[in-house]
Amino acid sequence: MSNRRNRDRDKGALRNIKDLPRVSYEEAANATYGGGKSDVVNQWFGDIDPSTMTESGIQIDDDGAIKAYDFRLTEVGLDPENMSLDRENWQQLGQVLFRFDKSIQWLIGDWLLYGENNKWGETQKIADEMGYEVKTLYDFKYVAQHVNFSVRTENLSFGHHKLVAKLDAQEQQFWLEKAAYGDVNEETQLAQSWSIGRLREEMKGKYNAEEESTFDRNLRRIDKEITKRKWQRLSPDERLKRHQYLLSILSRMEDWGFD
Repeated sequence: MSNRRNRDRDKGALRNIKDLPRVSYEEAANATYGGGKSDVVNQWFGDIDPSTMTESGIQIDDDGAIKAYDFRLTEVGLDPENMSLDRENWQQLGQVLFRFDKSIQWLIGDWLLYGENNKWGETQKIADEMGYEVKTLYDFKYVAQHVNFSVRTENLSFGHHKLVAKLDAQEQQFWLEKAAYGDVNEETQLAQSWSIGRLREEMKGKYNAEEESTFDRNLRRIDKEITKRKWQRLSPDERLKRHQYLLSILSRMEDWGFD
């Protein structure tokens, strides 16, 4: 699994990284899919010009390798025949790679959601084409969908965010902030963020003490599902049906009384 993960890191390198110029969607898609698999790339994104060069010096070769900062990144590592002799290039590439290592799950999750919302591709089909476990991609997509960009915390892992994904935004922020601030180490007097295990135990203790009823849990789930984006994607007839159904439920509850 680690080899597969490393391969896919190389395929998707150098996109959506802070402080780098924007690249086109076609370039991002091409790099994510490895470029060399032209049939896959063309199937999902149309014909892509592999010679496209961005202002940051990123180029996709015909075989799918990525050229950046005078280095050549392949599926099995840096090409020893194409190494930069410039120290600044070496440092810049390192900063990008380490940033990318922490963000790959978010980037893939957001990318899958964006494609799904535009009806550009199905998660199952993408998993089959790219050799990923479909459950892994669904996990990426689920967390990206349920944890808003504004709530995500940079110094916490994707795993921390996965734990809070089922909660509402306010609760997510509460737990992520507690995990990020962590506890003060008695020896060093420095704050140390919580591990994923520690966050799980803290949440488990609180929610076991405040057991949520099935009725309340279902109401919260319905509330989370009714978003403006999902509503606008429904046809007028479908909107009307759902609206009438919800009104019938409210009418029933009113008949039963509030006392």
